[in-house]
Amino acid sequence: MKTYSLDWDIDDPIFNFNLLGFNSYISKDYDFVFYLNKNCNFNFKRVNDQQIIENGITYVFSIFRFFLEKTEQKIELISNFSYPQIIINDNNSFFDKIEKVKILIPEYNYFNYFLKSDSLLDDEFYINLENLKKICKFNKINIDKIKIKNLENLILPT
Repeated sequence: MKTYSLDWDIDDPIFNFNLLGFNSYISKDYDFVFYLNKNCNFNFKRVNDQQIIENGITYVFSIFRFFLEKTEQKIELISNFSYPQIIINDNNSFFDKIEKVKILIPEYNYFNYFLKSDSLLDDEFYINLENLKKICKFNKINIDKIKIKNLENLILPT
């Protein structure tokens, strides 16, 4: 089987997006989306997951998408942690099952979720976020500090 790779440059237009990281008390992705939809006037819907194959293991990251008509921009909410994958060892030990999780953007492993948008969101959105009690922390992320290999993980299926 042939393997192809793409060479990206950080200035490539495909990386022309804004990224906001969230650390939340809400660990389930669907609960967090419900919370944002309810409190931020979004209408995120689940779309095809992001799948990354590494060492023969397929890691799955949830993606939710919303089109903001007011600014005509696409906004995506991406889980930074994959769903746990059960790996079975064949060595007949007591610990024959291992649960593995992959982090989508290891440079920002302290964030649960990322909000990816085509352009900056308005000030009202950030003021609203400050008042949400189930969000511990949120920060704008400088994508220049993310390795290209990891930035590729944010190129999502359409």
